[in-house]
Amino acid sequence: MTDQNFDFLIIGGGLAGCALAYYLVKTGASVLLLEAKSICSGTSAACAGRAQIIESETIDYLKMVINGYSNLPNLGQELETDLDWETRGHLTLIANQEQWTANEQLVLNLNRLDIPAKMMDAKELLKIEPNINTKNCLGAAFSQEGHLNSFKLCFGFAHAAKKKGAKFLINSRVTGFIRKGTRIIGLQVGQSNYYGDSILLATGAWTAQIAEMIGQAVPILHTHAEAIVCEPIPKIINHHIGVSGFYETVHGSQRSVTLGVGQHSNGSLIISNAIQPEERINLRSSSWGMPAIVEAFLNIFPQLGNLRVLRTWAAPSPFSADHLPIIGRLPDFDNVFIAAGFHLAIPTIPLLAEEIAKSLTELDFRESSLLSPFSPNRFLQNAYNPG
Repeated sequence: MTDQNFDFLIIGGGLAGCALAYYLVKTGASVLLLEAKSICSGTSAACAGRAQIIESETIDYLKMVINGYSNLPNLGQELETDLDWETRGHLTLIANQEQWTANEQLVLNLNRLDIPAKMMDAKELLKIEPNINTKNCLGAAFSQEGHLNSFKLCFGFAHAAKKKGAKFLINSRVTGFIRKGTRIIGLQVGQSNYYGDSILLATGAWTAQIAEMIGQAVPILHTHAEAIVCEPIPKIINHHIGVSGFYETVHGSQRSVTLGVGQHSNGSLIISNAIQPEERINLRSSSWGMPAIVEAFLNIFPQLGNLRVLRTWAAPSPFSADHLPIIGRLPDFDNVFIAAGFHLAIPTIPLLAEEIAKSLTELDFRESSLLSPFSPNRFLQNAYNPG
């Protein structure tokens, strides 16, 4: 048993939870983070490290993503961690005129905000990616994009938070909640209790089942996503390459492959995604997923048929019904907050986590103009309204 009391109890040791721990402890608050397994072991462990811009859902979201993206080059210095930051750029391959028209608008949106982006036909595409097969490709949309090591980012936040005094407990699955009226005053982990003034759920795809333990329905959905890592080879791909409609497919209702491929600085390739809807979280690769990914990959890089696969992974890809994050106070409780369902996680989580920390450490919690569009109130009934 423990009678320790903290200002904040965070459930979840992925990127969101670790970033929240860091920004909260920076304010002088006492923080305890509880993780059921190990740090960066859930969906964050399957993050490819892309700092995407072009896939933003709305113009307002795009502006926020650009703001978050601008902070990434210097974030490693703040965390005292080399994040392997690089700006390789992204190519969205286009197969038909409908996709071309849609991507023209995305490129225009970026250009209006001074972000480098342009449309290119197949001939131009081959000049910058000479090894790609353009047989069924009209061309591509180029857009600015960065890349970092997502493990280093997550652990960087965790280590920086610990340096400032945050406590982390791994292998500490929350088994119960201690309730007093409209407040959750503590968490049960086996035979131990941990008490806190505020509770934060940063549990990604597991959020719905955690919230269900306190009788709160939270509409965080997920699809089952799979990827493969191949052996290191000499440089053959210069950008991250994906297909048009990537996120519509990733968060869709049909089994499908939405190809994304990038070559890391060590020469290895990460190739994704095989997607299928599932109600239960499943961390196993499927029998159909890997062959389907390979088939899609070889349509674009047929010369790499003898490439050896080193490992595969599968993870839940969480999202909300409108594909925007869910951030804010849960309606039935005075002191329980959610931060989950992040879209374009690398540029947005650090920015939003810092803003969440600022809002939570005010005398009276008030959602900022940055956070208010993501309130759970847009989905949930009987929203709590502070007096």
